[in-house]
Amino acid sequence: MISLINIVCIFSVFSLALGRHTLKIVEGEDADIKDYPYMAAYTGNKGGRLICGTAIINENTLLTAAHCMFFEKPSEATITYGATIFYEGTQTNISQTFIHENFTGKSPFTNDIAVLKIDPPLVFSETVQPIKLPQSNTPNPEGKIAKFAGWGISSFEIFHITTKLQKVNLTITDNETCEGIFKGTDHPVDSEKQICAQADTSDGKMRGVCNGDSGGPLVIDGVTYGITSTGPGGCGNSTYPTIYTRVANYIDWISDKL
Repeated sequence: MISLINIVCIFSVFSLALGRHTLKIVEGEDADIKDYPYMAAYTGNKGGRLICGTAIINENTLLTAAHCMFFEKPSEATITYGATIFYEGTQTNISQTFIHENFTGKSPFTNDIAVLKIDPPLVFSETVQPIKLPQSNTPNPEGKIAKFAGWGISSFEIFHITTKLQKVNLTITDNETCEGIFKGTDHPVDSEKQICAQADTSDGKMRGVCNGDSGGPLVIDGVTYGITSTGPGGCGNSTYPTIYTRVANYIDWISDKL
């Protein structure tokens, strides 16, 4: 089974070859940054190469996945924001990075969270707005529909590309089911620290997040409940949901970095 973490390296090679082009959410729909103004991209190659998604917390702070830092040094990356086509956005530098001290990059991929500080700070506008954080230890919103947007892969056919932000709806899996699906696998789920979500694939199409979407927020009513971490079943798998870092478990940790 391929995880989002394991195939980020492949995506990075593809992106280098494509220059300023990138791919999208598997079977997603075109989105407008005005509807997802909290989205920003963690980019390389002076903003031309997508690495991961991020979520804006305030004018100088963003939230993303810790594993994103493994594939592009923050000192060599930029944050690109404010545009539907990510490379057309404004760029800012990463001035400081906080990677969770207990993240190892190994299964079960718990503590996959990082806070980024930027300089110069963002200027809020119609296309640039902060996202809300849940209260500490808020229960997982099981069964609810979450919004997700990102610039990740839509297909492994490398020339099937888009540069536009994509969107997809995902249903939050209940804790018992999530843990049961991954029990006995290389990716056991800890419901205190992780949350699962999956797109509707009843029409037979693979649909959901893919690599390049890592670090992006799982959002319900303007609140980010998850950070995209790993997809053990691959992209858009109908059996294995994507695993997200459960933000409510890390509110104190995040607050210390603001």
